[in-house]
Amino acid sequence: MPSRKAISVQAQVQLSSSKSFELREALLVYSGGSAHHVSGPNTFVTKHSVRSSESGAPSLGPGAPIGIEDILELIKELRGVVPVEFLPDNVLVRTQESIVWWTPSAIRPMFYAVEKGVELKQLSGKQFPQPPLVFRAQVGSLDVRALEINERPTPKANLFRAPYWNVNDQGSVCLGSTKVPREASVESIAKWEKAFFQSEFTHSNSAKKLTEHPGGFMGLWKSLVGKKTFPVQHLASAGQTLGQFIQS
Repeated sequence: MPSRKAISVQAQVQLSSSKSFELREALLVYSGGSAHHVSGPNTFVTKHSVRSSESGAPSLGPGAPIGIEDILELIKELRGVVPVEFLPDNVLVRTQESIVWWTPSAIRPMFYAVEKGVELKQLSGKQFPQPPLVFRAQVGSLDVRALEINERPTPKANLFRAPYWNVNDQGSVCLGSTKVPREASVESIAKWEKAFFQSEFTHSNSAKKLTEHPGGFMGLWKSLVGKKTFPVQHLASAGQTLGQFIQS
């Protein structure tokens, strides 16, 4: 067990809160030996209470090995708790920070910044068939990729570039002034999709081609006005699987 030691702590923490904070506990991480010669864990962590001395400097109390309950409580304190939610079939992954879901092909209106040209004015507000899509939402950000097959994808499913303006090469959506939900939850999925499709597509945000259509981006969407099915043969590969997208 480590001995009690006087410690001097100097830190600067910026918190968007008027709450006051007091140093109460400390975690010490111990490592030793060589990872090549030790069969068991090579690191352990102890938790210590923190006391104030007569001089005002904090000191550590006796340590105890940290347990699973301590880790879970620390995560809860730092990051909050994922709410208990029923996960519908369209949800692929739910984590502390994000939610990933897919949406089947559908007919949706699309809106463009009409001041960008006559062609866009002719397209804006029209109904278009959409490819099946994969979305990932986090607080303040949204990513989107396209699917070739109109069914719930597996981690090995190949992803394609979402053929939309405002989406960069990594699939991240430039949200601009778009009003998006404040959370990434099952309940917010429909709101994220609505925010994406009902906002204006204003500019190309990618260095690579968005589609394999011979007429390019404009040729693709001009050909789809009033159509019922999206031609997935014109999707451009994203060069990643769903599993890689989830881990990225």
